Amino acid sequence: MQLVMIRHGEPDYSFSEGKGFKGPARELAPLSKMGVEQAEQVALDPRLQGSQLIISSPYPRALQTAAIISRVTGLKIEVAFDLHEWLIDTRYENQDMADTLVAVKEIAAFKGIRHQDAQLHWEGYDQVAQRAYQALYPYLHLDKVIVACHAYVIKQFHNPGHINYCDIIEVDFHKDFTWPGYIERGKRDHR
Repeated sequence: MQLVMIRHGEPDYSFSEGKGFKGPARELAPLSKMGVEQAEQVALDPRLQGSQLIISSPYPRALQTAAIISRVTGLKIEVAFDLHEWLIDTRYENQDMADTLVAVKEIAAFKGIRHQDAQLHWEGYDQVAQRAYQALYPYLHLDKVIVACHAYVIKQFHNPGHINYCDIIEVDFHKDFTWPGYIERGKRDHR
């Protein structure tokens, strides 16, 4: 199956941060005006042609991006919960952007793999890869799908470095798909 992976458009965190939301409520940010324009532009990209379905993360910034693409392409959207963003705090106690930056620094020091010396409760990239694999596995009967999600999720399939808002990364996905950091256990669960 060909995955046309699209990072969501630029989000506007002013509402969720302005309300002082903590933990997972911080993720309720919609797209900014620029993010809407980015999604409208990517919806016209010829690489989307031939897609059969849009699969989206449940987070508003990805769902709004998927909805704009759906309006332009006429494709149905299905939500795959486990395509959600990398969890900077698996206890959902992160307070603000400062917490996020500390988690990003620590996970970089451990090269994305959970380690007993980690001080924080972030999700390992191998865990992100495993849940994303499991979220997309049921769609393997399709030939080509659009996946509206997040940079950290996309990087578990192909890491070109920085991924801009509404960038497209194309990936050939199959039942034996593997990548650096992939947990073999995740592959065995589906045989």
